[in-house]
Amino acid sequence: MIVTVMYPPRLPEGAVERLQAAGATEVHHVPYFETQELRNARQLGQLTDELEATAPPVDDAGWANLLESEAVMALDLPVGLVERSERLAWVQAIGAGVGQLGPARLGEAGIVLTNAAGVASASIAEFVIGRVLEVIKNIRTLEVQQAEKRWEMCLGGLLKGRTMGIVGLGAIGRDTARRARAFGVEVLATRRSARPGDTDPDVDELWPADALDDILGRCDVVVLCAPSTAETQRLFDAGRIARMKPGSILVNVARGALVDEPALIGALEAGHLGAAVLDVQDNEPMSADDPLWDAPNLYLSPHSSTSTEGYDDALIDLFALNIARRVGDEPMHNLVDTSIGY
Repeated sequence: MIVTVMYPPRLPEGAVERLQAAGATEVHHVPYFETQELRNARQLGQLTDELEATAPPVDDAGWANLLESEAVMALDLPVGLVERSERLAWVQAIGAGVGQLGPARLGEAGIVLTNAAGVASASIAEFVIGRVLEVIKNIRTLEVQQAEKRWEMCLGGLLKGRTMGIVGLGAIGRDTARRARAFGVEVLATRRSARPGDTDPDVDELWPADALDDILGRCDVVVLCAPSTAETQRLFDAGRIARMKPGSILVNVARGALVDEPALIGALEAGHLGAAVLDVQDNEPMSADDPLWDAPNLYLSPHSSTSTEGYDDALIDLFALNIARRVGDEPMHNLVDTSIGY
């Protein structure tokens, strides 16, 4: 099997040898990754000629390597690869979310797609817990007081005994649930495949996705971990945000499209929500005049919940594992149903 690694841009030590040991006969490296702005525009169908012109160039040698490959590991795919290739049979994505690959229509072309669910779940879960503690313990206020050289006691709240709702019990949701329960938090979770009466060892209660409104009023913290699909667009609109418990915290580490941002700002300004944590936004990168910047009690970060520590090595290991499984005609890990996007 001939494979090409398009991401990471620099191969970790021993990467080629690991992939060859798994069954790759040739390993090429053709770095390719687009800007967040181009990636978002492509996914949302808002591509312009100006943005398209920012796509990284692929030279003739790179195209030759890509077109002879049966599998690629990628964050983004150059336009024309699916149409031009007669050999491409499998794409290994480098993240859990694969929405940016939707325009390539891999399923229609008969190309298998696998994602990297689980590779970043621990770091994202740690980020969620850290941000929630930052809110509850009034860390932001303490930092301001230090900067102002102001000695004034500021006591925070207690995470223990609170209730957290997790929307989407995938790898990220599960790792978040485990860490939250270690703090003495009751965890309620929704999962699309769950049926009434289902249970899960990592949460206190498991609910079907359509029961979300039934649990929102019980949750002090709601964490969005669901994929971005047609079903989850603006999942948290004004009506659903209004159903949340007064003073609760909304955390989004999924995709910006899940939240109606004007409605969120309104809920923060009105004091209905105690705080919101957004590691993802509808418009990335955010412009300087985006109203999110000035929303009260909003904790923003530019898609930074994932740690790069050990990430590239973990990607290579996952790619190698799936190469071995494909060569051995065994089921691959993290197969994506391209018809629903996860």
